[in-house]
Amino acid sequence: IQRQLPAESAKFKTVDKMWKDWFKKVRQSYHKAMEALHIPKLLEGLRSANETLDQIQKSLEAYLETKRAAFPRFYFLSDDELLSIMSQTRNPEAVQEHLCKCFDAISFVTFTEEKKKDIIDMNDMIKEKVPFTTPVQTSGSPVEKWLGDIEQRMVESLHA
Repeated sequence: IQRQLPAESAKFKTVDKMWKDWFKKVRQSYHKAMEALHIPKLLEGLRSANETLDQIQKSLEAYLETKRAAFPRFYFLSDDELLSIMSQTRNPEAVQEHLCKCFDAISFVTFTEEKKKDIIDMNDMIKEKVPFTTPVQTSGSPVEKWLGDIEQRMVESLHA
């Protein structure tokens, strides 16, 4: 996600550092919280940080919307769940826990043991297995692409 939203990532790091610096100073220099209210420009800084975080949130929501447009089944997921998937793009197996929300009858899929991590079949809650006509390749593809391929293989395999 940081690679997709580099400006927002930099803004967030700035706000995060500012926040940590202020509260480190508060912990070291003030014994009571009310005393810390007199730090020069604290209120202005917190308001600015809040505005920056709002901008980052809007950019993140727009990014998630583009992912949902690319794979409409993502609309069944909350922003947090979709962020979890997008942050695990290098680990296709991490998507397993969200499959049942994207695909009604799929409980889990089976990955090959090799490094490529192709998907070879789908399984439902009672462990009924349907092998795919051809494996779904996950390596080198965006999550929304290979989830779309699962949808396509599902139809192909059930009609075969």
